[in-house]
Amino acid sequence: MKTVIAVLVLAAASGAALANPPAPSGHPPMGAADMSKSTAPLTQTGKVVSVLDAKQFTYLEVKNGGKTRWVVSPAIAAKAGDTVHYANGQVMTKFHSKLLNRDFTDVLFTTHAVVGK
Repeated sequence: MKTVIAVLVLAAASGAALANPPAPSGHPPMGAADMSKSTAPLTQTGKVVSVLDAKQFTYLEVKNGGKTRWVVSPAIAAKAGDTVHYANGQVMTKFHSKLLNRDFTDVLFTTHAVVGK
């Protein structure tokens, strides 16, 4: 009987892990809330230089005020030349994305970004 219970517990845990895939290594923790519905104020604006799609996240190389930086947000449809508005977030320096197999000098992780005019 203990074996059956152990198997059921493992099956349930495995199913939960598949339903909620992990964020990229080093990504700030995210709660159960749907980040695409974030109401964080969009205080930053920039012009998209390049885009890297990484499953549920979008890496945006954004030029803002003469500076260029990488902004990582929940997946959005953006292309080079778009204007993007995004909320402040956590900056991580010397960030390595295992998913992209790429190193970044620094990235800003935001909970909310939108393409706009």
